[in-house]
Amino acid sequence: MTIGKHWVYDKHEDLVSTHLLALAKSNPAVRLIPDEKVIYNPKKETKKVVVISGGGGGHEPLHAAYVGDNLIDAAVSGAIFASPSTRQIMAAIRKVGSKKDGEGTLIVVKNYTGDILHFGLAAERAKADGYNVELLPVTDDVAVGREQNKMVGRRALAGTALVHKIVGGASSAKDKNYDLADIAKLGNLINSNLVTIGASLDRTSVPGKSEDDEEQEEEQLHPESAELGLGIHNEPGQRLDPIPHIKDLLKTMFEKLLSSEDKDRHYVDFKNDDEYVLLINNIGGTSTLELYVIAEKILESIPLSKKPKRILISDFVTSLNAPGFSITLLNLSNITDFDQHEILAYIDVPTNAPGWKPKTYDSKLWDAPGDNFDESPIKDDEDPVTSSLKIDGQLYFGKALKSALENLLKEEPKITHYDTKVGDGDCGETLAAGANSILKALESNKSFQEHLDDPVATLSVITELVEESMGGTSGGLYSIYLTALVQNLQKLKEVSIETVSGALESSLYDGLFKYTRARTGGRTLIDTLQPFVDTLVKGKDLKAALEAAKKGCNSTGDLKAKFGRASYVADEEFQDGGDGKIPDPGAVGLLAIIEGYINSLN
Repeated sequence: MTIGKHWVYDKHEDLVSTHLLALAKSNPAVRLIPDEKVIYNPKKETKKVVVISGGGGGHEPLHAAYVGDNLIDAAVSGAIFASPSTRQIMAAIRKVGSKKDGEGTLIVVKNYTGDILHFGLAAERAKADGYNVELLPVTDDVAVGREQNKMVGRRALAGTALVHKIVGGASSAKDKNYDLADIAKLGNLINSNLVTIGASLDRTSVPGKSEDDEEQEEEQLHPESAELGLGIHNEPGQRLDPIPHIKDLLKTMFEKLLSSEDKDRHYVDFKNDDEYVLLINNIGGTSTLELYVIAEKILESIPLSKKPKRILISDFVTSLNAPGFSITLLNLSNITDFDQHEILAYIDVPTNAPGWKPKTYDSKLWDAPGDNFDESPIKDDEDPVTSSLKIDGQLYFGKALKSALENLLKEEPKITHYDTKVGDGDCGETLAAGANSILKALESNKSFQEHLDDPVATLSVITELVEESMGGTSGGLYSIYLTALVQNLQKLKEVSIETVSGALESSLYDGLFKYTRARTGGRTLIDTLQPFVDTLVKGKDLKAALEAAKKGCNSTGDLKAKFGRASYVADEEFQDGGDGKIPDPGAVGLLAIIEGYINSLN
């Protein structure tokens, strides 16, 4: 399997240091000690417990981007997936720590061997120098059992971000005057009620390693596999073959998070009616769109009776570009030594730390009963726009329209083939979606059938169907043109080839052309539409107009595209094998509609 690609940098460049330089330059509220890779908040507050954290790079925005007001005070960065040195950590303690009575320093550290050793040693040296220091290891992973790793214990995952935010908010709460013992106690209570598990479609790839690097190549998963319970340093989890449906995956994940049956991995008790916080973390390579789709599936799948008190969705603790996500639950009901509303307030309190992306909302909004969904003000059963115009509806909108749409569907594979060569590949499917939607309405929509004799009413319904079923550029062009046509038909006193051709012309020149610069010669559906309309207006002859449309459509094979994706395609791509030239797919689709319609009238 091909590993993730990265941009090329200078050989042996320290990417973590470079990242910190940009972070400091783009954030005027912090300062950087480049030699020690320490980011810190220079704001001095009296009687404040200082919160320091850090660890290896590759987990951004953790830790450096969490430095800011109401979050952590300093972060120390090691190399990618490697703990910082004791010297670096001591630099952070000396820069922001205090030896004054009543103040102190809480060091939040992820529970990995290197981090525990280096931060632990720094804490002991700091104590020897007169600093009041406590160490808080985060251990929220449920994938690692008690028997599996007795020496190190549970790993730290995305729950680390919640610990940061809560102890950071509490340490900055001016109305509480918490001392170090209070903040450490709160942090330990939060940690002991956190559970996290992650899943990913692949491992991460480290910048600076090439595809020829055998070690990195071996770490990638099979294309048909996923992984459950992986670590954030490419530690392996449970391989899943094939990739499971998201609902099945989430069921397994919640079983591991909440079930009490697995005594080796049951760390936090959850009762059905407990209050809790839900954090959904992008491990690095999941798109925002898919992350929120996964979030909705998670919210649908939670086997707890109450909705979360807070829902936090973002990239909190990553593993470079790993295409995965993790679920973290914090059980608030188990924490009785601190008020639940205070803990939520520490999550909610705003921060200028650039890495904390969830927005802050009034707690009253979170506590509001019910959901926040409204019904559409547009009703499906609304009566269509009507007119006094009358036509033979069975001929023009029954037989002829049906013939036009069926002819389009027959041409769809060819249109799709053309569009895969010179477009986005979706033109045929988009047109087919519109055609099928209208055909379905012709067969089953009684209101539609009742208004076939009224061209304004019928076209207004068709316009709505096109808007709902067709996307992309084609859908927009068809919708605008049909909307303008309905408006122009409403102005008519009678229906004739003269009046209708005039309405078609006005809809093109005074309607559609206001919203697109496409004209004949631009290699678009306009190369079919404009000649058809112009010829019909001039000669009032449907067959002549059809021939003009064919000529315009065929000419697109020789035209240079001026609009859309086709305008970026190399000239050689417009050859369909041999000497055949590919016409514009949109023009072909419109011609199929016009041809099917007019031929059925003969």
